[in-house]
Amino acid sequence: MKFRFLYWIGLLVAVLLADIFFPPPKVFLLSILGILFIIYGVVLNYIAGKTLKLLGHKVKTKEFSPPDKMVKAGIYSCMRHPGQFGNLMILSGVAMVSGKVWSVVFVGWVLAFGLWFILSVEEPEGVEKFGFDYCKYKIEVPPFNFSIKCLVEGYRFLKQIS
Repeated sequence: MKFRFLYWIGLLVAVLLADIFFPPPKVFLLSILGILFIIYGVVLNYIAGKTLKLLGHKVKTKEFSPPDKMVKAGIYSCMRHPGQFGNLMILSGVAMVSGKVWSVVFVGWVLAFGLWFILSVEEPEGVEKFGFDYCKYKIEVPPFNFSIKCLVEGYRFLKQIS
């Protein structure tokens, strides 16, 4: 758990450092797109986190803990890793808002590494933890889905169960 937290913080710091050390002029459209990516990522993280908090635990807890129940409802019905995908969208948005070409290029590598990490580290953990159910889920639902429809579906689901 601690490794995951350090991993995501490390990626954010890497993007911010690239932003500081490569200072070309800003591009207005890229900044707007970056803000949209940041908003999308934050909303995606919120919906995913709230859904996991409500459905991902056999026993409700107030503190943060990894899920012990597999969640396939709401936002998880259209993508397997919405929280992590939201984190990657936030990182991309930060790089775009900076308007610096090197930062945007660098975040491409960060995204590639982030996607690799999710698919090669977190996916096997899901299979180990939830077994055949997760294997079936992997066949039915893509790992990521860049869609407003997913956000709307996740939000509607949260309204229904809250």
